[in-house]
Amino acid sequence: TVSALLRLQARRIEDPGAASALNEAVRRIASIALVHETLSSSSDNDVAFDTVLTTLITHALELSPRMGEITIMREGELGLLESRLATPLSLVVTELMHNALEHGLAEQGSTLSIKLARYSNECVVTIIDDGVGLPDAFDVSTSSNLGLQIVRTLTENELKGTLTLTSTDLGTTAVLRFPL
Repeated sequence: TVSALLRLQARRIEDPGAASALNEAVRRIASIALVHETLSSSSDNDVAFDTVLTTLITHALELSPRMGEITIMREGELGLLESRLATPLSLVVTELMHNALEHGLAEQGSTLSIKLARYSNECVVTIIDDGVGLPDAFDVSTSSNLGLQIVRTLTENELKGTLTLTSTDLGTTAVLRFPL
């Protein structure tokens, strides 16, 4: 698979930055592949997103650079989503979880909460970490972080939604809203 080839290449690269970039590409490809795998076993164009999310959470924990104990709490459901929404949403959620696991959470005893809500005309996904928070002057709209650029682009262009990030000394909250 493409992911396997990239993993092999990453193991051969001596530059830690380049290896990290390839591993991030593997993570992103795996998110897309998961939705497509789910679609291939379905008879229609809908994806059971809650099932996809369970696998995304498992993968995020397995690939996490954090060595300490991390708890992921999950609340709510989104149910069936059209593939046109499920694919970008899986990437957005993967990126937000990865950012929290890599940058936001403390080494031990940290919690990442994922709250899902589906209404008649919109879905809301909230991801909350109890980590260090964002830098004071942080602005998601001007961030040069590739993961957040991907999140912003997919949220605005594919999901036609909005993303807000708020931060305190108690952690960071990302709220993603998108229409159905």
